Amino acid sequence: MRLYYLSFLYVLAISPFASCDNAVEINGEYQEKVLVYGLLDHAKDTNYLRIEKSFLNDQINALVLSQDPAQLYYSDSDLQVSIEEWKSGLLQRTLPAERVNGDTLGIPKANGIFASAPNILYRLIAQLDSSATYTLQIIHEADGDTIRSTTQLVYGAQAYYPTKPDVYLDFTDTTKITYYINEADNGRMYELWMHFFYYEKELASGDSVLKHADWQIFANKISENSDGIGFITYSLNRNNFFTFLAGSIDPDPNVSRRFAYLDFTWYIGSEEIYSMYLNTLANLGINENYISPEYTNVEGGMGLFASRLAMPVHHVLLYDETIDSIACGSITGNLRFYSSQTNPGYPGCSL
Repeated sequence: MRLYYLSFLYVLAISPFASCDNAVEINGEYQEKVLVYGLLDHAKDTNYLRIEKSFLNDQINALVLSQDPAQLYYSDSDLQVSIEEWKSGLLQRTLPAERVNGDTLGIPKANGIFASAPNILYRLIAQLDSSATYTLQIIHEADGDTIRSTTQLVYGAQAYYPTKPDVYLDFTDTTKITYYINEADNGRMYELWMHFFYYEKELASGDSVLKHADWQIFANKISENSDGIGFITYSLNRNNFFTFLAGSIDPDPNVSRRFAYLDFTWYIGSEEIYSMYLNTLANLGINENYISPEYTNVEGGMGLFASRLAMPVHHVLLYDETIDSIACGSITGNLRFYSSQTNPGYPGCSL
């Protein structure tokens, strides 16, 4: 029996690589593979990559091995990792990627099958050029192998609704709300999240803390091409907002709550992420024309090296009517939110 455990971060609702191959071995002895997961975002001056290794031991259960960091990570001297910047076929610069422990940087690894500590990442600190092409290069010191992968950056998108901080939204009527954004250059997949921030106060102690509930409004919206021409739109009933709140925040008689603001984040994935998505669908039996054992765009290794653009819209507000509907409406009235200050019964609800 062969078990490969490949641990990766999630992106745009695409599952991390993971496989369990119970087939009879007919292709020779097991060979270690370099596993890559990296997403470059040109809007950030610091990007992180996860680089790990596959493992196999016929004498030890794979679930036991997965909790041993030595089975997951290369040592500091095992790999040379860099990213090359190319324009018009000419190498512009070579950017080193530094091996770091995410735990010391406030980037913990989620608990799961694999060891959660340490959280070894490779950090790239540089302002990226949206018009350039980037090639990841990993040199495996033990055997001299070179692992490579190339991506173009996603850029040029502009959110049209909501567009900017301090705009007001209304979710009280029965019409639909439509979110839209212009398509990005080199972007193929689109996703939108709402982050509902609120203050929660313990009645006994008076202590107050800022919390948030996250709503994935839509995912896996595909553009026809990656030319950056056209719009991505998504419409839904406005009152779905209250259903989201009721399903995300538990009633608690020991607290009071007060709306703070909304943040939105658009995520746009590159062509490589779209190809991985097609492969995932194929292996679920949705489109057998694309079936392959594993999607990878990493030459000499396995994994995903791609581009993603995260576009936040911060501090969006709600009209008083919506705040009152959160506090007093039939769907969310049991969550103990304050009404608006214009409500005659503030902080409660008028008849």
